[in-house]
Amino acid sequence: RRVHGAIMDLLVRVHGHEVLVDGAFNGDPHPGNILMLTDGRLGLIDYGQVKRISRADRVQLAKLIVALADRRTADAVETLIAMGFRTKRMDPEVLAVLATLFFDRDDKSVIGEQNVQMFFESLDARDPIVTMPEAYIMAGRLVMLLRGMGTLFCYPIAMATEWRPIAEQVLRDEAAAVAAQQPHSK
Repeated sequence: RRVHGAIMDLLVRVHGHEVLVDGAFNGDPHPGNILMLTDGRLGLIDYGQVKRISRADRVQLAKLIVALADRRTADAVETLIAMGFRTKRMDPEVLAVLATLFFDRDDKSVIGEQNVQMFFESLDARDPIVTMPEAYIMAGRLVMLLRGMGTLFCYPIAMATEWRPIAEQVLRDEAAAVAAQQPHSK
C-alpha cells in the first residue's frame, strides 16, 4: 500500500502541475500509459490525447479546486457556473455534486451506495447537463481516471485536497500578474 500510495501521490502531483501550471496535459493517464522503470522512476507515455487549457480557464479551475477543498459549496457552484457549466434547471445541489464528481471525489459521502455510473444517471434524470465547456472535459476525465487508479490501489483520492497547494499557487501568481499590470499611484 505504501508503494502504491507513493506512486499515486506522484501521479496526482505531476498531473496537477500539468493541468494547472503548464496548461498542457495527458488526458488519457490510464495504467497502460504509466511505466514503473527499473530504477524506481515512473515513465509517462502515450501523450496522444494532449489537451491544452488557457491561463484564464486554469485560474477558474484553480478557484474551483480551492472551493471544493474548503467544502465551500456555494463558491464551488458559483465558480462552476462562471466556468460555463449549465444544467437544464440549474439546481444548485446538482451543480455542487457535479463539481465534486468531476474535480474532487466520488466516495460514499457523495454517491452513497450507488456506483458512479448509476449516480450520474440519477443526477441526469434530476437535472441534465446542457453545457459542459470543452476546456474542462478532458481535465475532468483525467481526474476520474486518476481516482479510478487510486481505487484500484485501495488509495482513495480527494483531488481538490491534493491539488489545493498547486491551485493556491496559481491564484497567487495570477494576483501578482494582475497587480503588476496596474498603474502605480504615488
